[in-house]
Amino acid sequence: MFGAALILGLAGSLHCLGMCGPIAMAVPTGGGGPGARAAAYGLYHFGRIGAYALLGFLFGTLGYGLSLTDFQEGLSIFAGLVMLAVIWLPKSGIIGKANGRIFALQGSVQRFMAKRLRDHRASAVLGIGFFNGFLPCGMVYIALAGAIAAGHPASGALFMAVFGLGTVPALFMLAFGTSAVSPAKRRSLLRFAPYVASFIAILFIIRGLGLGIPFLSPEAGFIVSPDQHCAP
Repeated sequence: MFGAALILGLAGSLHCLGMCGPIAMAVPTGGGGPGARAAAYGLYHFGRIGAYALLGFLFGTLGYGLSLTDFQEGLSIFAGLVMLAVIWLPKSGIIGKANGRIFALQGSVQRFMAKRLRDHRASAVLGIGFFNGFLPCGMVYIALAGAIAAGHPASGALFMAVFGLGTVPALFMLAFGTSAVSPAKRRSLLRFAPYVASFIAILFIIRGLGLGIPFLSPEAGFIVSPDQHCAP
């Protein structure tokens, strides 16, 4: 589960360069040296990951409620199907109106954040990152489906936090002007992101089918007791 979250974060980091990159580069650093800049960017990412963790906690709570109804396996299948829908339905033009509302909300959040980009206080930088975490983003929606499948508030929060950590390296490199991926290469690599996310979605579906595959798709109701161990 958490490996899938990290892969999603790493795969989505190139998408983040386009969506969150301009905000990350505009984070006020107070004009200090590399240490001050790193501290400011660290605060920004801490706030952003905190927002993801909060969302994961809420969606993990939803998953926990569903798992109490013995819907755990179905929950994993449902999460995988939601991921596939989020990835591919926008490309079909089916949810164009919903996209319009999302972009309107995104504009409102961005305007709210823009007013705080002139504030160099640590609390303001932390707040910029936190509100950045609530910007509409397809990769975040995909990860939230995974948080639901985690089936527990704490697991959902951790799933989203790991996802957020996966997006940090690329944004950190961009903020320090050391991104090795040119815009042309970035656009080329972005074409693979939906396929990576689809692979994760299929893994969630296989996990929920209870095919009896150890660790990947255990049988429904299978429980490993503490005294069980792998044969040498």
